[in-house]
Amino acid sequence: MNCWELFFVFIKIGWLTLGGGYVMIPLFLEEIVKKRKWLKEEEFLEILTLAQLFPGPIAFNFAVAVGYRLKKTKGALISALGVVLPSFISILVIAIFLIRWQKNRIVQGFFYGIRPAIAGLMVYSVYELFKKLNLTLSKISIIFLLSFILIFFKINPMYIILVSLGISILWVYWGH
Repeated sequence: MNCWELFFVFIKIGWLTLGGGYVMIPLFLEEIVKKRKWLKEEEFLEILTLAQLFPGPIAFNFAVAVGYRLKKTKGALISALGVVLPSFISILVIAIFLIRWQKNRIVQGFFYGIRPAIAGLMVYSVYELFKKLNLTLSKISIIFLLSFILIFFKINPMYIILVSLGISILWVYWGH
């Protein structure tokens, strides 16, 4: 595997997805773990977990972490460029051409129509991740209950992030 191959994998995934980083996860899993075997599933899940803890877009964080794992600093830069370039070009094209078409009913219908597909891809991503974790009904119930409590009592997400980051650092430092 060379840096060009790494760049093309991330740029391809960036071009093929709409809806952000969580929609990209199944494609990352397919390309990086199953097809190319650059990472094992356990490594993939560890990197994905850490990518979610850091601020910023998950796809960018994930690309940097995978690139660094595979090719150190050069790989991190190449992967980051590959995953960001499609969005940058898309936004540039939208800013140049689509602004004058934003009131068009067909364009509005297109964006309204892709919402269910994006939601479906996100549900599929969560399903794939939970399937890999071998969660039982009791563990899923605990996750649901904790999520409900956090939402109901309006706990500041920053506390949740800080606690999760601390637990993750301890988990990585002392092994799992």
